[in-house]
Amino acid sequence: MQSVKHKIAVRIVKSGEMRYYSQLDMVNILERALRRSGLPVYFSQGFNPRIKISFYGGLKLGVEGAIDAAFYFTQPLTVAQLTDALNPYLPEGIKVEGA
Repeated sequence: MQSVKHKIAVRIVKSGEMRYYSQLDMVNILERALRRSGLPVYFSQGFNPRIKISFYGGLKLGVEGAIDAAFYFTQPLTVAQLTDALNPYLPEGIKVEGA
């Protein structure tokens, strides 16, 4: 059982061809990138654990812009550590920026 979760609020920029990807596609892309990055992610509790990510709104399909989100980890991280570890695993058109 995981005891402590550390929250990092970030801004995710969606541009170019990625503007045609839906919010659900974005969740899958971010989960896959977090798994590949090797960061100490926090998983939800229950029968089917998922990586804990919270979104503060979303973008319409076909719109470029930024989405505010929060990632949860089992160890404290800085925003710089997160962006340096995560951005190489994201496709072109998606970039994680600082809070």
